[in-house]
Amino acid sequence: MPLVQRRTTLVMCVEALTGVMLASYAVVAAAAPPKIVAVGDIACQSYSQSDGEGACRSDEVAALITSLHPDAFLALGDLQYNDGGLDGFLRVYDPQFGHLNPITYPVPGNHEYETPGAEGYFDYFASRAHGPEGYYSFDLGTWHIVALNSDICRDDPGCGPGTPQYEWLRADLIAHSSAVCTLAFQHHPTFDWRQWQHFVDSDTDKPNGGSENEMYFEMWRLMDAMGVDVQLNGHNHIYHRWAPQTGDGIRDANGIRQFTIGTGGRSLYPLGKKPRPANLLAVQNKAFGVLEMTLRSGAYDFRWVGLPGDPAFQDRGSVACR
Repeated sequence: MPLVQRRTTLVMCVEALTGVMLASYAVVAAAAPPKIVAVGDIACQSYSQSDGEGACRSDEVAALITSLHPDAFLALGDLQYNDGGLDGFLRVYDPQFGHLNPITYPVPGNHEYETPGAEGYFDYFASRAHGPEGYYSFDLGTWHIVALNSDICRDDPGCGPGTPQYEWLRADLIAHSSAVCTLAFQHHPTFDWRQWQHFVDSDTDKPNGGSENEMYFEMWRLMDAMGVDVQLNGHNHIYHRWAPQTGDGIRDANGIRQFTIGTGGRSLYPLGKKPRPANLLAVQNKAFGVLEMTLRSGAYDFRWVGLPGDPAFQDRGSVACR
């Protein structure tokens, strides 16, 4: 083969090989699963470090979230203490978390509604808050994400069948029934250790209908029936990971898994009364931090990430979607 032809053939082979390598890299980069960080109960205007519940350290939590480089930040309510007024959001929350707003997906908590109509929250987050109802949905990678306003469930008409949020949720889940996996988040937990003794009979460990969180059970049952995989919550200033459960609190391998991440910096709460619920698989209340999740197609990886210097705690795993 003439030298020129050999050289031309070699160049063509190298270019072809390079093209394959670049194309493969592009596919890998495009297919990288999104990473989210979630936490609630965050920014306070002043809080004494001598208080038994702990000090306000939301600035450190903001720095931690930034260092993790998430694709989305799910802000789980009670984002600005004590009343969620616009002045507080602008003076405290915004200097700490404002740079994350382009990737922030918020839901309101009860402290936002200490200001009538959660006006400060809706004014601050504007279109990202989806007012005045405060519930909405979006897609992230192959996942469908549903943001719920749990605080309006505490008032008439509640969130049972026939109410606006319940019927919106039903229609949204039907419309996105082809989603590979689905995640829901709201401020208030459906299941909570501090309410567990009211939820179950101490002798039988069966539901007795006495929990203050009962107002959320109907939406949980709907989501369970529609194949939702995970629910994320705040409100209780603690970290919980629960086994998959039905809407009646019965452990079921095909149920929804709940995480409570109320460790955003405001304070930390004591544990619930013993005995610890059998369905509660992991719990800690000594460190502030966040939940990080990688939303893969058909599965997710999760891990607790605590503030540097806080008491060490590990909780991580990989779970297939339902």
